[in-house]
Amino acid sequence: MIEHDRLARLLRDAVPPSTAQAPSRDLWPAVTSRGHSPVSWTWFDLGMAAAVVIVLSAFPDWLWLLAYHL
Repeated sequence: MIEHDRLARLLRDAVPPSTAQAPSRDLWPAVTSRGHSPVSWTWFDLGMAAAVVIVLSAFPDWLWLLAYHL
């Protein structure tokens, strides 16, 4: 087991101290703009949705299994 002083020294050596007193820029506008961006569907998303529809049409009893895991 590592002693507390040795662990603190190892952490101080691994993580250099931060010299910046404030963030370099405001991140909140980037967060809000990303939340307002339109949703884009990829081919993988559409393929997975089609696979779920095909499997559920072949095995309708599996709907309960899918609903349970969602």
